[in-house]
Amino acid sequence: MNDSSLMNRAADNIRILAASMVEKAKSGHPGGAMGGADFINVLFSEFLEYDPENPRWESRDRFFLDPGHMSPMLYSALALTGKYTLAELSQFRQWESPTPGHPEVDVMRGVENTSGPLGQGHTYAVGAAIAAKFLQARFGEVMGQTIYTYISDGGIQEEISQGSGRIAGHLGLSNLIMFYDSNDIQLSTETKAVTSENVAKKYEAWNWKVITINGNNPDEIRKALTEAKAEKVRPTIIIGKTIMGKGARKADGSSYENNCAT
Repeated sequence: MNDSSLMNRAADNIRILAASMVEKAKSGHPGGAMGGADFINVLFSEFLEYDPENPRWESRDRFFLDPGHMSPMLYSALALTGKYTLAELSQFRQWESPTPGHPEVDVMRGVENTSGPLGQGHTYAVGAAIAAKFLQARFGEVMGQTIYTYISDGGIQEEISQGSGRIAGHLGLSNLIMFYDSNDIQLSTETKAVTSENVAKKYEAWNWKVITINGNNPDEIRKALTEAKAEKVRPTIIIGKTIMGKGARKADGSSYENNCAT
């Protein structure tokens, strides 16, 4: 599916569902989920290889979400694949809910990792990419899966993430593709209040292929993922410049995008 209008409608559905989940729970983080909807929509609908009838298929691609607080984005995307019902989404952040505030591993529903502490999802993905390379060497292309991971501004600053980034580049994990959701906002402030590093240059120094795009443009996302899939000697980081709270509006119709409060 690469019809632009359909892709935009699907991403908007993810945004609406994510915002609705947080609103009903009166708790959560809708802004990042709304900004990341375009990427996860393209990934799940066009690139991620999995078997809906056999979620434990050994050769499936894996998607590791690092920022667990962006769980509404993941649950909403998985709901569009039939893994969650609207009733289950409405139980977001409730006691004994199948949709907790931070995802808990549930492979049958498409959740590959438990997440919470930022940077941890990055390390899961690197470990999975190493394992996949080992299995591919032993069993051949049948185990040639791609490992995808999604990281935020806060996560990419974590020290655990730094170590993962270095070893992934050193080992040449060409089966690893990381989307960096760069909206320049974290928690309650802009990122410039806490860091001034050049992330692209850092990852280049660690032997990563670096692609920078408009992270809310499906065509650019598709092109970047295609280019990353073709890379054969090193991991790829796609730096997606996204809009926090994309589509958010106040009651009077004015924009509420790019606001720390979202």
